[in-house]
Amino acid sequence: MKWVVFAVPHMFLVGCDSDRITLSVGEDLITPCYFYSQYEPQLITVVWERLKPRRVVHYFHISGSLLDQQDAAYRNRTQMFENEIAEGNVSLRLRNTRLSDAGTYRVNVSATSGTGYKDISIEVGAIGNSPRFYSFDMKRNRSVLICESMGWYPIPSVTWQNRRGSNITKYSQTHETDSREGMVSVRSAVDFPTGSNGSYTCTIWNPLLRQGSSSNYTLPTLGHGPYIQSRVTGGGHSVLTCQSSGWYPTPEVSWHNDLGHAMTKLLQTELTESNDGSVSVKSTLELKAGANGNYTCTIWNPMLKQGLCYRFTVLTSRYKEVRSHWYAAGAIVSAAIFTVAAVIKAKSFIRQIKKERKDSRLCTDYSLRYSAIG
Repeated sequence: MKWVVFAVPHMFLVGCDSDRITLSVGEDLITPCYFYSQYEPQLITVVWERLKPRRVVHYFHISGSLLDQQDAAYRNRTQMFENEIAEGNVSLRLRNTRLSDAGTYRVNVSATSGTGYKDISIEVGAIGNSPRFYSFDMKRNRSVLICESMGWYPIPSVTWQNRRGSNITKYSQTHETDSREGMVSVRSAVDFPTGSNGSYTCTIWNPLLRQGSSSNYTLPTLGHGPYIQSRVTGGGHSVLTCQSSGWYPTPEVSWHNDLGHAMTKLLQTELTESNDGSVSVKSTLELKAGANGNYTCTIWNPMLKQGLCYRFTVLTSRYKEVRSHWYAAGAIVSAAIFTVAAVIKAKSFIRQIKKERKDSRLCTDYSLRYSAIG
């Protein structure tokens, strides 16, 4: 069987790999375009222009690029692959793309063997900076968390999620503003009860570029407690352990004695981050044998400028074995003295316990008053 090939007279084609190209601001644009000629092309002329309004982007003649007709907006930004044009490569490189470069472009090719053109649409978008947060309190025990970002194009979408991954966008309000460069700034707000804890995720999405940016924000919170546990070592040293959980961000821990002096020696503090991002505190203070008095553990949230404290009273006694000859009278006197001493000791202990409870309440009340001021 014999195949017959029919030649198309004076066939001359101009095409591009894609009719539409999308890219981000600042990227270099390369339009992969070409032409095909049935016959050897001579005196090739290539003109890249932008339509509506019509502007010359790049002008090439067989003798080289002629840039005296080029629009000022494209000066020193365009390039053609001149060594490959005779082989059909009429692609254009446009450096450092701007939002204003978006539009429809046309490549016109003419030669002794034919003429043709091809249109291509260029879309330019912009990804803004990572969302940043700030919050403030309103009236009626409500607070507002604001997610803000600048430098987007076109107008992006904003979505919110809570720490459980639930979409809470319907509870938010979003506003957009334009800048002089044509880009868009977005500000989105969601409100919640004052004193709430947990984390929120704000995602801003560019529908044109199909890219976005997300940031997570954890509300600063006061933890639970704190509370103090005590134990006595074999050497008679008292060890106090102050524990609390549910803090964010990482809190500051300090110990003070009755005189308000900071206790820094023999102090160890462990901070552990939980799966939900909150921080747990375990701080241990070791006291010398026989050390009595009140010791206060304070845990402070530097972001909220608030804290909680717990005061603990240490009471220790020492007994010495007295070896002597006991007479009946002496035993009676000793018993009486022991009884009186026991009563005095009991009263002192009761007063100390009352003082401890009172001081503990004062510590808590002080923290609450300071929190209200802070």
